[in-house]
Amino acid sequence: MSKKGRRTISDDDPPEGAAEWLTTYSDMVTLLLTFFVLLFSMATVDKQKFQEVAYSLKSAFMNISRGEIFYNNNGEDIISILDDNMPDISEEQNSTNNNENNKAGLGDSDQISEFKEQVERLILEMDLGEYVQIIDNKTSLILRINSVILFDLGKADIKESGKETIRKIAELMKQLDTEIIVQGHTDNLPIKTSLYPTNWELSTKRATNVILFLINECSLDPTRLTATGNGEYRPVAPNDTEENRQKNRRIDIVISKYK
Repeated sequence: MSKKGRRTISDDDPPEGAAEWLTTYSDMVTLLLTFFVLLFSMATVDKQKFQEVAYSLKSAFMNISRGEIFYNNNGEDIISILDDNMPDISEEQNSTNNNENNKAGLGDSDQISEFKEQVERLILEMDLGEYVQIIDNKTSLILRINSVILFDLGKADIKESGKETIRKIAELMKQLDTEIIVQGHTDNLPIKTSLYPTNWELSTKRATNVILFLINECSLDPTRLTATGNGEYRPVAPNDTEENRQKNRRIDIVISKYK
């Protein structure tokens, strides 16, 4: 073979096949791909497991025994709520007819009206007109009880005279199947004791004690009851005289007119 047909390999010529750096690069890309796949798999949420964890946390924080969820209500779409609550004229007419023929099927308004009349008679019988008021609002019926018959000044323990009043009112409330909120209110005189540093604590404790009495002594359904403390911030009279301050020291039992 002639010298022209020969090809001389020099040190500057690239080696045959892929470059060596491509091997390292491909390894790195593969590792990165694996890493991101791993992150993605960890970020994929198992819906059922997530709900189980959420329910468990709600049960723990809300102190619900046996792991129940409050009313087992996971929420509804607004559209569903509107559809479910749209009034049906035929149903209302049937309900009216049933109410006339069967007193056991009283609607909410009839129940509230009858309850109001019974409370009015009770107030007269017990001579409580000075201490118990009935406020009839569009959405609720409020029994406003002056704290003078329920509590001593600056204390939250229910007096014996107050227990008898609450017990008789509770007997009437048993016929209702609506929500009941017990609200505690005080005047604006500051309080600072070891038990009640502010009026917030005092009003809340008073409302809570009424709730506990309704549950433990009167056997009312606790799922229908709520206690709130409002301190001095919802007065019904100016806190400028002792008489007005006494009006503000009260327990409001708010009875919803709707189920």
